[in-house]
Amino acid sequence: MKKIRFIILASFVFLSACTKDINSLNVNTKAASNVPSATLFTYGEKKLVDYYTTTSVGVAPFRVISQEWTENSYVYEAVYNFAAYQANVGWWNDLYQNTLSNLQSAKNQFALDILDPKAAANASRIADVLEVYAYDLLLNTYGNIPYSQALNKSIPFPKYDDAKTVYTDLLMRLDTCIAGLDPSSGSIGSADLIYGGDPAQWKKFAATLKLKMAIRLADVDASTASTKALEAVTSGVFTSNSDNATLSYDPSSPGNSNPIWQALDYSGRHDFVPASLIVNTMVGWNDPRLPLYFAQYNGGYSGGIPGNANGYGAFSDFSAQMQTAAYPGIILDYAQTEFLLAEAVERGIAVGGTAASHYNNAITASIEFWGGSASDAATYLAQPAVAYATAAGTWQQKLGYQKWIANYNMNWDSWTDIRRLGYPNLDVVSPPVGAHGNLPLRLTYPSNESGSNSTNWANAVKALPGGQDVVTAKLFWMP
Repeated sequence: MKKIRFIILASFVFLSACTKDINSLNVNTKAASNVPSATLFTYGEKKLVDYYTTTSVGVAPFRVISQEWTENSYVYEAVYNFAAYQANVGWWNDLYQNTLSNLQSAKNQFALDILDPKAAANASRIADVLEVYAYDLLLNTYGNIPYSQALNKSIPFPKYDDAKTVYTDLLMRLDTCIAGLDPSSGSIGSADLIYGGDPAQWKKFAATLKLKMAIRLADVDASTASTKALEAVTSGVFTSNSDNATLSYDPSSPGNSNPIWQALDYSGRHDFVPASLIVNTMVGWNDPRLPLYFAQYNGGYSGGIPGNANGYGAFSDFSAQMQTAAYPGIILDYAQTEFLLAEAVERGIAVGGTAASHYNNAITASIEFWGGSASDAATYLAQPAVAYATAAGTWQQKLGYQKWIANYNMNWDSWTDIRRLGYPNLDVVSPPVGAHGNLPLRLTYPSNESGSNSTNWANAVKALPGGQDVVTAKLFWMP
């Protein structure tokens, strides 16, 4: 696995042009010898949100896979062909190199840079929570991954650890962080672009992430799912949109602006169009988020067909608010929390409330977050096709469709909830034209791993169901 410890954010020249110290010839005068922990943390955190938010099909093709967006001309990802832009390489490399390596380097340095030991400990735990989040993305995209040796500089070719074992360890790390985060002390302050270093908010984030990870286990380990979900709720999960984990982008700097704006506006390219299934579903249900997600075309809303060369200018565009440089990135929210609580109730986990009440709270939170009103939400929920008691299908279908709509702009989670709940069943209701098989259950390992880390890669492939590195292999939490 390629190992890059961190990205240098500033350069310093500190040697004169002439020197009698011959050893100084081995010093790179264009790079900082010591990057502050705050800089490392900020960079790692921002890159995590960037990768989760990006529209780049060479990093995160999940908007296209989940059919919230689809492609106009280059339709590789829409038909599940990932060879052209190698998203399986981009997602892996970017999370390991630019997120995890920087967060780990920051953790190693907090005690040196932050004088207050309690604040340094809080900073380290916040970075650890983000590491858990990043590893969770990797683990549930690929399966077995480098973990115990992944960030060890002395091990260039780390082993792949068993996915279920890693998952258990990640939950334990969250437990440690939840117990250890001290709201009475400081942390990293403004270097944290999400919560400003607030330990209380990060404690809620950790508990909410734990709830999400717990429920993901429910189909294969109901006991652990129930125990961990109840622990998370007791610790205190998100209770309103004010808890949402959002990062505000800087419109004054193109490189620090929202990745969606960079792709749709700044680049001058028109690679994407809203997908027909989500547009038609929302139109059919008179969803008040339609004008908040999309722009009208010829007096109405329409989307492209996945797998077709749809072309630009023949369908609805994306909403103006999504195409602003300052539009925030979001990686975890209150709407997700309420959907998870609704699912917990349906699975017999005593989290309180009813499935219907949590479902209503989730949809209302989503509508309000996007700019709609409580009245809009009430009108939407009163429709027989939407109301929990009368909506079609099983609880998985009811939650799956509504969560898919609410997860718009949370693309990896859209794909993951479709994989997990089975709805919308894209293989049945909207199979892409010319699809290379059914909906991918995972991404394959990066191609360079089979050459550079061949023994460990081969062991990881053997551990997959069927012993082949294919997108149809089930992950450990899939029944």
